[in-house]
Amino acid sequence: MGQVEKVLLAKMQAKPKVLNSKLSGKVVKFGVVSDTHLCSNEEKLDELYTFYKYCEGQGIKRILHAGDILCGWRIYKGQEGDVKVFGARGQADYVVDNYPRLKGGKTLFINGNHDEAWWKLAGVDTGDLIANARDDMVYLGFHQADVLMNGIRVRLLHPDGGCSYALSAKGQKIAETIPYTDNVKLLVIGHYHIAHYFWYKGMHVLGAGCFEGQTSFLLRKQLIPAVGGWIVELKLGERDGDVAACKTTFIPFHE
Repeated sequence: MGQVEKVLLAKMQAKPKVLNSKLSGKVVKFGVVSDTHLCSNEEKLDELYTFYKYCEGQGIKRILHAGDILCGWRIYKGQEGDVKVFGARGQADYVVDNYPRLKGGKTLFINGNHDEAWWKLAGVDTGDLIANARDDMVYLGFHQADVLMNGIRVRLLHPDGGCSYALSAKGQKIAETIPYTDNVKLLVIGHYHIAHYFWYKGMHVLGAGCFEGQTSFLLRKQLIPAVGGWIVELKLGERDGDVAACKTTFIPFHE
């Protein structure tokens, strides 16, 4: 028997073994919300407060918001009938006065297309107005921002366009555009008002859900929003920046 045959035979006879664990024992835990659309007639403030209270009970000190913290203006035809607070300052003040506080923690948020409406209409960045009046709210800019937590890169994204038939299709297409060199470990996608989770291209991909009920726009489109938020636990690997495991829990609120 030649050397090659001996090696192959040894491999065939080898018994399975338990691989060394890549877990470091460290866990990063946080909440995720999106599309709260405050100032909308269909805002779900009670549900949002309940979710924040639940996060407090879980010892969470950070909640990430993937955009559209307020409902904006003239986003779609007929939106005027779905809005209860008017003007950029009026809507920003409403958020300042009514958005829940996380005891001992902070909310990190980006602006989405509804927030951006006031920038386009009047040159007002409502994200700045909110963050300047609330020391517990950290504004990260328009549409996209990366948050580093224990070396883990989490990307908040508020894209454009409408929903697809398959819940995960938009998330998959977006994930395909992100280069590996960006080293994104968790991609949080707002805007679509849907909730999903999957693993793809080295990333944990999360559809963030929303805290707004069915508006006249969604009714016409025959879309039912996924009202609720996520609790995310990232179990860190032995190397910096690695996620060895991810646990996601969606907290739904049914209408």
